[in-house]
Amino acid sequence: MSVMLARLTFLSFQRSAAMALVALMLVFATSVRSNFVYDDPFQPVTQDETVAVGGTVTLTCSVKDNDNSSLQWSNTAQQTLYFGEKRALRDNRIQLVQSTGTELIITISDVQLSDDGEYTCSIFTMPVRTARATVTVLGVPGKPVITGFEDPVQEGSKVTLTCTSSGSKPPAKLHWYRGQEEIQGRPDVVESNPDEPSYTVTSELTFTVTRDDNDALIACAVDHPSIANGDKQTEQPLNVLFTPSVWIQPENDLPREGEKFFLQCVGNGNPEPSTFEWDKKDGELPPQVKVDGAFLRFESLNKTDNGIYLCQADNGIGRGDGSYALLVQDLSSVPTRMPVSPPSSTPATPSSVSQLNGVRTFTEAEELPADPTAISTSLGVDHAVIGGVVAVIVFILLCLLIVLGRYLIRHKGTYLTHEAKGSDDAPDADTAIINAEGGHSGVDDKKEYFI
Repeated sequence: MSVMLARLTFLSFQRSAAMALVALMLVFATSVRSNFVYDDPFQPVTQDETVAVGGTVTLTCSVKDNDNSSLQWSNTAQQTLYFGEKRALRDNRIQLVQSTGTELIITISDVQLSDDGEYTCSIFTMPVRTARATVTVLGVPGKPVITGFEDPVQEGSKVTLTCTSSGSKPPAKLHWYRGQEEIQGRPDVVESNPDEPSYTVTSELTFTVTRDDNDALIACAVDHPSIANGDKQTEQPLNVLFTPSVWIQPENDLPREGEKFFLQCVGNGNPEPSTFEWDKKDGELPPQVKVDGAFLRFESLNKTDNGIYLCQADNGIGRGDGSYALLVQDLSSVPTRMPVSPPSSTPATPSSVSQLNGVRTFTEAEELPADPTAISTSLGVDHAVIGGVVAVIVFILLCLLIVLGRYLIRHKGTYLTHEAKGSDDAPDADTAIINAEGGHSGVDDKKEYFI
């Protein structure tokens, strides 16, 4: 019994050792085969491609060496497209570019979303070798559509705009712009289309409109790898209703007594104001003043027309007010325009003033100051300066005359005094003159004789 048991144990050991050896040989064979496939010159080589819907994709399959076996391209449904030079599938979109023993190149034009997937290149050697190429078809997004702002809205209202773009694959991204500035909307909402493997993307933008938004362009742009930036964009102009801003524009800045004159009420609103009301602060409008819509016309200005005039403009959305202080100038207080002198090399400026004989004048090429009181003030200052200078000159002349007069008077008295010296004791006129001249008599004195 023990001998039999020993034999059975030995046989079992032999069988286990044989199985382990076979398994080791299989592992070694698989390793060798794997290295052999990696360096296999008959192994086809392909490349993945990406194309937009409507475009053309090129599929290339090549091998390093060939044993006269043919190359073959198959589609995602494993239908043969080309076997060597032979067309297998009747689809005019698929064309042969080149077929050699080591290369097979075909093109697929007008690519559709249904063409997306894995394509197989095979070479019928022993065994058959294959390679796969993934074609990614991009769904081109449609032009975005903006809704939610078909009618005008009033200033201060909240507006919600919705932008929608369909047909993208992968899902597109939407961006909002006000002019050139990007503004943030809500996160995009992505929905898959039931009829095709593409997506519809929606984005919303909510904001409060102001009068500055009137006529502004709000744009929605699509960002997708199948298109260039800015190719798919829609703009929506805003129409904002707001009350008018009002101011009063005079006919000119120098209203003069006796002349015709008007004030114009100007309103900037949407819509433009259509109703105007005129009034005068602290009183009624002068009887000779005529209200003509946005104009207040004066037939002949008078000092009694001075005052603050008010205008109220209404555009149906609201009202705006403006005011103007009218100051009528006397004709005598307005400087007369002098003839124009020949132009100099230096161009005249609106504020340039010339001096002529001590009086400030304005040429035709120059404009009078807008404020009439400024003219009177400047002229008064000039007259004061001139008067002061004249007074100083007169004072100096008077001082000189006084000094000169005193000098002359003193000089004349001295002459008379010397002339009289010695005339009382002199025996005759000649001696008196000699004594008056020198005060001495002698042989050495000089004498003067009058014949």
